[in-house]
Amino acid sequence: MEEMSIQATEMNKLKEKVTSLETNCKLAKIMHKEEVQKAARINERLKAMQKDLTLKEPLRQAKEMLWANIIDSVNDIWPSIQVIFE
Repeated sequence: MEEMSIQATEMNKLKEKVTSLETNCKLAKIMHKEEVQKAARINERLKAMQKDLTLKEPLRQAKEMLWANIIDSVNDIWPSIQVIFE
């Protein structure tokens, strides 16, 4: 009888340990999910920052402004060029 009582006590301890391990496992899964989401957000931000560093948009705007100024200059002197060749 005493042996059964000891076994029951050991079983209860093991059950408590299993419950504790299950709880820890659930918490670890939640923390892992949060870390994965955090890493995904960081990667998105990194990609956005890398895109900003390429300067594609500022270069496009500068080229557009430069060509607009060149065209305006040519348009300004075109009448003079036409007079020369007439």
